[in-house]
Amino acid sequence: MKQKVITINGKEYPVVFTLKTLSNFEEITNQGFFETKLNKTTERTAMIMAAVLAADKDTGLTIEELQGKEDWDAYLQINQAYSEVMTLASEFFPIPEVEKGKDPEPKDEDLEGEKPKN
Repeated sequence: MKQKVITINGKEYPVVFTLKTLSNFEEITNQGFFETKLNKTTERTAMIMAAVLAADKDTGLTIEELQGKEDWDAYLQINQAYSEVMTLASEFFPIPEVEKGKDPEPKDEDLEGEKPKN
């Protein structure tokens, strides 16, 4: 399991993305992981807490500490930590073989003879 470290108010906390992270998120939010769009700050905060708890069930991090002074800096800190957790999430979920074999979108240089229509 891959682990990253996030910084909250100058303190470092380990985070992981595992099945336990998913379970923690669902327990914290009382909603299914796959039912959420993760676009609310409360959902992102819950995801961070879920990942921290999965890495260290005895963590000292609290929601209050995560929210800091409840100012713009706290929001930016939450988004940075969330980004780190979601990087781990992208590694957790495998890419299906059918997706791996898809041809990428053609690049401009691949369309040599074709000119855009005006």
